[in-house]
Amino acid sequence: MLQLVWMVPVLLAQASEAAPQAAAAAEPGLGMLAKGLGVLGGVLGAGLIVIGSARGIGQLAGSAVEAIARQPEAGGRIFTTMIIAAALIEGVTLFALIICLLAVFG
Repeated sequence: MLQLVWMVPVLLAQASEAAPQAAAAAEPGLGMLAKGLGVLGGVLGAGLIVIGSARGIGQLAGSAVEAIARQPEAGGRIFTTMIIAAALIEGVTLFALIICLLAVFG
């Protein structure tokens, strides 16, 4: 069972190699396992980042729509604040995704 669990990171490491011939010739060892776990961590991190930012922007937009429905005269200010907050969330998301991609391809 442990061999099967270790197979996933090793296969990810072999798939991320630049030269497929070198990966096929290399015997899976601890280096390949570490690289595969790094790839797996980067991919899972990227997925969690996207899920978190989507939830945050969705909650932000829902609250803004509710606030505009309660006070339509303040709609312009609420919309502007919402756009600024959404841009900040997307900026942090992009930065975190780049960090995860550097972990995978670096």
